[in-house]
Amino acid sequence: MIEFSLTLPRFHDAGERMPYRRTYDFCRTADELGYAGGFIGHHSFSPEVKDESAPFVFLAGIGAHTERMRLGTGVYLAGLHHPANIVEQVSTLDRITNGRAVLGVGAGYREYEFKAYGTDYRRRGKRLDETLAVIRKAWSTGSYEWDGEFFTFDDVPVFPPPVQRPHPPIYVGGTSAAAIRRAARFGDTWFTLPMETLPVVVDLVDRYRAACAEEGRTPRICLMREAWVGESDAEVEREWYPRALSFHRYYWDAGTKGDGHDPVLQRVAAGEDPPYQEFVRDRAFAGTPELVIDEIRRWHDAIGFDECCLIFATGREPTTQEALTRATTLFASEVFPAFA
Repeated sequence: MIEFSLTLPRFHDAGERMPYRRTYDFCRTADELGYAGGFIGHHSFSPEVKDESAPFVFLAGIGAHTERMRLGTGVYLAGLHHPANIVEQVSTLDRITNGRAVLGVGAGYREYEFKAYGTDYRRRGKRLDETLAVIRKAWSTGSYEWDGEFFTFDDVPVFPPPVQRPHPPIYVGGTSAAAIRRAARFGDTWFTLPMETLPVVVDLVDRYRAACAEEGRTPRICLMREAWVGESDAEVEREWYPRALSFHRYYWDAGTKGDGHDPVLQRVAAGEDPPYQEFVRDRAFAGTPELVIDEIRRWHDAIGFDECCLIFATGREPTTQEALTRATTLFASEVFPAFA
């Protein structure tokens, strides 16, 4: 069985009595369709990416309009903030949602965010490691006491405590050697990135499983992939493909290239639009239901992931609520049963 989660859109209508009403409506639909979790990204001082700078506040709002699906960050730049603040925010979210919070973290790659917060960008990985060690200890024991390289404080209680025991799940993202070790040591799940192709992910998964064996931890993989499904190839190519190209070009220019040696991605970065099905193979779960099911099976046979976080709303220009609801509904009705 594969769990399917998805990234959540942010439909915001300024001036309305409930500005996020369309977002809440979509999330209720996703919850009712059986998506296991909803994730949002996190950035500060970055309006162009439209990620939330206060994601736990946003997720608390979603939690009030959903009942079942887990709600988490994919991913939160935990190294920007004090671990006590993170523990308190996630614990509060866990209480608001009655045990549905997930903390997904990553090291980050935008130096200006760290500069503005007064933290050393070059040491962000070590700071994140210590942050996660503090968080796991606090949640597991119910109190803080720490004397480390980045944080030092006397014993204080964790309040409020989370609902989930021993703590909300911790997902750790990233594909560097340090990130994979971090996921094995401190995470309950490794969050892959959406940019790498299947051959690259196969190698990364082998490294992650080996790191888990060294740490004596059970591996769990959440594969993040771009996704879309339509009744025909022409529909998918019209509704999704231009946004997918925009997504990859933006992150290529931002320095997050994934597989920089991939000839198809190099062509996209150079401004070419390869044939849609050539682009999809080894990269995305997009197409007709039959094509998507075949591609997911091929990936699962190769790496054996446990959960898949689907990115439907890719691109600089967001899709409409109607198109997004149609695609996620079709995915749930036609693709979910093949992996139940």
